[in-house]
Amino acid sequence: MPRPKGSKNKKRAAPAIVTSSVEEIEQKMAAVEAEITSLSEQLKNRKDELKALAKEKEAAIAAAAAKKAEEDKQAILDAVAKSGKSIEEILELLK
Repeated sequence: MPRPKGSKNKKRAAPAIVTSSVEEIEQKMAAVEAEITSLSEQLKNRKDELKALAKEKEAAIAAAAAKKAEEDKQAILDAVAKSGKSIEEILELLK
């Protein structure tokens, strides 16, 4: 069976010739390992910061919800006072 159109034998790239010495490679490896260690510490610090921000956000949401509930409660009490009916009468209407 013939090859599909456009399919040709591809030439392989020749491997690069290594001109670095063992000492240079070891120095580069040590530098990369030090960078990885530094980045790992930074990542840990940023994750801790993210957790703290998440807790702060939850606290802010809870405070906002409590404030909203208090405002709603006050609005209901004001509406009851404005209507002139007693709480028992309003409860009977709700039933």
